[in-house]
Amino acid sequence: MTNGTQVSLADLRKALTQLLDAVERQHGPTVDLKADYYWTIGPADAFRFDITGCPEPTVGTLTDDVQSMRDILKTTHDEPIAVWHDLAHVIGILNRLAALDLPGTVNGRL
Repeated sequence: MTNGTQVSLADLRKALTQLLDAVERQHGPTVDLKADYYWTIGPADAFRFDITGCPEPTVGTLTDDVQSMRDILKTTHDEPIAVWHDLAHVIGILNRLAALDLPGTVNGRL
């Protein structure tokens, strides 16, 4: 069953490329994330509205996220990938890049 919201992976890939190109123009080819620990809500809980209150956040680390990203790059096409796990790590990095770009922030802090 679908609620009608669909995404073209080709479009998503193009949008991410454009966004990462913009980050690279602003910060250069390597970005100092200027942080490590952050709050996160797991992918299973992020879309649950059948419970009362907000899900409990957990702590993520950008160090772990970057290492997981590097591990992904080392995998071959015939090795299995835990998409849910690896995307969660990439999302941590993307969230930090977004925080670094927030208006009125210094190093991603208000």
